[in-house]
Amino acid sequence: MVKYRIRFCKTGRAKYVSHLDLLKVFTRCARRTGLDLEYSQGFNPHAEMVFSAPLPLGMTSEAEYVDIDLTGERDTEELLEVLIKSLPSGIVPVKIRKLEPGEGSVMKPVRYAAYRISVSCPEGEVREIFLDAVGRCLESGEAVMTAKKSKSGVKVVDIRPMILSFGSDPAVCEGGQLSFGAVLACGNEVNLRPEVAFRGIFDKISGVDISKSADEQDESVPGPFSGFEFVSAHKLVFLDSEKNELW
Repeated sequence: MVKYRIRFCKTGRAKYVSHLDLLKVFTRCARRTGLDLEYSQGFNPHAEMVFSAPLPLGMTSEAEYVDIDLTGERDTEELLEVLIKSLPSGIVPVKIRKLEPGEGSVMKPVRYAAYRISVSCPEGEVREIFLDAVGRCLESGEAVMTAKKSKSGVKVVDIRPMILSFGSDPAVCEGGQLSFGAVLACGNEVNLRPEVAFRGIFDKISGVDISKSADEQDESVPGPFSGFEFVSAHKLVFLDSEKNELW
């Protein structure tokens, strides 16, 4: 058995392929191309593949990973070419390497992920005011409380320790959208999704008290950033604890 790690992009219509369906995509590709996958033992054998952390449905990425087990060794360049030609549009392998014996899972060193986030927003100076407010919010060191889903349910938590940067340069304004960089916690232990980070920061700088229900909020005066809404996020890279990019 020989293990290989593949880094691939997930873009276009492939962003609607679920994490579970990715296994089917790669398994079918292997069958079509004659790749000898290693299968588990037992009553319900499945291909030995391990993917990086699930990408939320609808998000695009330049840094998805899968570890696959083959029954024999293959030339990495040849294997990469086979996969590029055979995988569906939007799932594009960019590099591949053979794993050394004893190498850990792809997510073991991961602590952060870098994203490009897009939000809809009004025209004019309010865009710059928004980014200034985000910067002051994070620099203050104050808690950023928001509702976050976990295995045990929805809890109100302080997400500030999970945000390395948000609203960072280069910020780009195009039409009715503002895009900017963010680096958020991501890994086996702590994970913060971009839309959750945006909602927490947005509520903080808008003066929203999340301890109150929507009916209890004072809506008599429009918020300072009315018109700002989360649109999408594009994952750029995984980072380790030293902020180095994962292979």
